[in-house]
Amino acid sequence: MSKRLEVKKEAAVRLNDFYSALEGKKRPEENPQEYRLKYNLLLKRFNEMEKVYTFHRNLIQNMSGSLVTIDEQGKITFMNRSALAAIGYNLDEVMDKPLLEFFADRSEGEKIVHRILKERFIYESKETHLITKNGEIFPIGFSTSYPGAIKNGDTTHVIFSFRNIKQVINLRRQIERMERLATLGELSTGIAHEIRNPLAGIKTSAQVLEESFSPADFRSQLVTRIVKEIDRSNELLKRFFNFAKPSRPKQGLHNIEMIIDGVYLLLAPRFGKKRINFRTDFASDTPQVYVDESQIEQVILNIFLNAIDAMPKGGDLIVTTQTLEKAKLEQESPEQKAVQVSIKDTGSGIPHEQLEKIFNPFFTTKSDGLGLGLSISNRLLAENGGKMEVESEVGQGTVIHLYLPIIDAQERYYG
Repeated sequence: MSKRLEVKKEAAVRLNDFYSALEGKKRPEENPQEYRLKYNLLLKRFNEMEKVYTFHRNLIQNMSGSLVTIDEQGKITFMNRSALAAIGYNLDEVMDKPLLEFFADRSEGEKIVHRILKERFIYESKETHLITKNGEIFPIGFSTSYPGAIKNGDTTHVIFSFRNIKQVINLRRQIERMERLATLGELSTGIAHEIRNPLAGIKTSAQVLEESFSPADFRSQLVTRIVKEIDRSNELLKRFFNFAKPSRPKQGLHNIEMIIDGVYLLLAPRFGKKRINFRTDFASDTPQVYVDESQIEQVILNIFLNAIDAMPKGGDLIVTTQTLEKAKLEQESPEQKAVQVSIKDTGSGIPHEQLEKIFNPFFTTKSDGLGLGLSISNRLLAENGGKMEVESEVGQGTVIHLYLPIIDAQERYYG
């Protein structure tokens, strides 16, 4: 309850005591009953006002959106719980502080606050960044409104409402990525078909020509080189096809730990040569996952190969598993049980500005890379109902989390 209402309530109580004293004196010229009626009416209206105040206070404090009010000098006069939780402060710490202090980019904040206070500009879903008490920067979308004005037209208070839009931005990037992938898939399919047919003719002609030369003839070596380059081009086209139109997954129940061990055995000689220590920490009783075994093998193989390239001087590659009771595997689907596979290397890491691009086709930092490995892996995981997340710090290494669906026997039977 506000101090103003408390004061009014105390005044009403004192008034009641005063009327009771008057009634006790029983002065014939006064009517105590009339005073009593007025007091009861005043008390009733006060209680009604208190209910309205409590309702609106609870409404503002419990709303999911963050709400801030500032005065004509740009100083904070109120913050609801959502806003305080978003920036990590309590109310006493932010009261009478300039709103400008909470903008991550101070120059941008100055422009925004100037337009709010001087121009009374109404923002609608404007995007910017705020900074928390711990120094964390997060994106918001905010709007402004002006609930009251004094006679000369200047606003007395400004409502600054905002929401954390990190998930919205991530979803927007996923949609943009999927649109690029769809366009690229259609384009690459057409190009690959057009290139593959003449390559077959060139290879056949080169092989016939190769047979006409003796092994000692240097021209035979040139023709052999042509055939080798054609095979390399065909392999590239095959990867294009896998990216553009991956085969439908043939899902079944598989032991993810056996799949990981199988990929490790395939790459063990390379791990030893590169002085990379491979370690696993598998959770006990990890349930089987419902995936296409060969496609998930390809995903893990791509990630292991990237880890090897990221540790040219050796290092550690650690794979852990755990079971999650609730995991959001698809944006519009409910949470479900999943197995999380975390693959951590101690390599060079990925710069923050490149993390958003690593799933884009043809994005690579390798001089001899195609930039399709993670794009294909991400797409294969999506086809199997899973997802991939990446964390990385330059100089510290990279952790890739794979989330694979668990489907029990009853779900498979009815699904």
